[in-house]
Amino acid sequence: MSKHIFWIASYPKSGNTLLRAILSSLFFSKDGTFSFELIKAIQGLENKWRLNFIKEDNPKDFLLLNKNEVLSKYWLDLQSKTNMRLKEDFTFLKTHHALVTYGNYPFANENYCRGYFYLIRDPRDVAVSWAKHSDISINKSIDFLINELSGTEWNHSKKSLLPENIVPKLILSNWEQHIISWTKNNWRCPKMIIRYEDLVYNKINTIFSIIKFFNKNFKIKFIDLDNKIQKILESTDFEKLKKEEEKKGFKEATNGPFFRSGKKNQWKKILNKYQIKKIENKFSKTMLAFGYELSKE
Repeated sequence: MSKHIFWIASYPKSGNTLLRAILSSLFFSKDGTFSFELIKAIQGLENKWRLNFIKEDNPKDFLLLNKNEVLSKYWLDLQSKTNMRLKEDFTFLKTHHALVTYGNYPFANENYCRGYFYLIRDPRDVAVSWAKHSDISINKSIDFLINELSGTEWNHSKKSLLPENIVPKLILSNWEQHIISWTKNNWRCPKMIIRYEDLVYNKINTIFSIIKFFNKNFKIKFIDLDNKIQKILESTDFEKLKKEEEKKGFKEATNGPFFRSGKKNQWKKILNKYQIKKIENKFSKTMLAFGYELSKE
């Protein structure tokens, strides 16, 4: 099998888009200047048009893809070079899917994996950001984060042949189980775990670490690197991205602007004591393992 996929994986609202902006500027621009057009080079797996091949291969299953017991049979087929329409042996692919097995079918395996980045963010801030993104209450957002059965819908697409009422589901599980699935597996492909907070507040050193990762594991070298890094820093600044979205829009936005705040520790001013404890009591072990201090109250 061809190891052609480099995954950009995360729980939702954990910095996946910002990392894709940085990577697309690093790999697909001449001077490191980011634009929303560039990010199209790093698409998500969970787009409904990717399922079109099933209509010809198995038309009965095609109309049952809203059921995970059917959809899961095609997870790996989706990732083949043929069905991804790839000619090259290296492509970035975004996902929010947990690295799970449904029945006897794994979501992904190391046979297709060239490597991956996994992003982690403080779950208290994820709860705040997910509530705004989904237009739900903080309490409902927290319930979503702690629910092991949580999932979201695949993205719609004009190129999809699926009827509108057939909506495939993406399996998330809860915040902690999602992290464990991607960080505690036995895959032998190169991987790097990145905290959202480091990506935002220690961006330059994080970018250097990413560059070293690609150089060490894939012998990839970048031309005019100092200038390129400076352009990446300038063009992926959060306030710059907000202004660009205001001018041109961003198709991944729902229920208002996509780039809202981007700051850490938002939860301290928004969550009440009960909400904080509900998250910390559920996820304390994993939070501490990744450097997220628990509240003192």
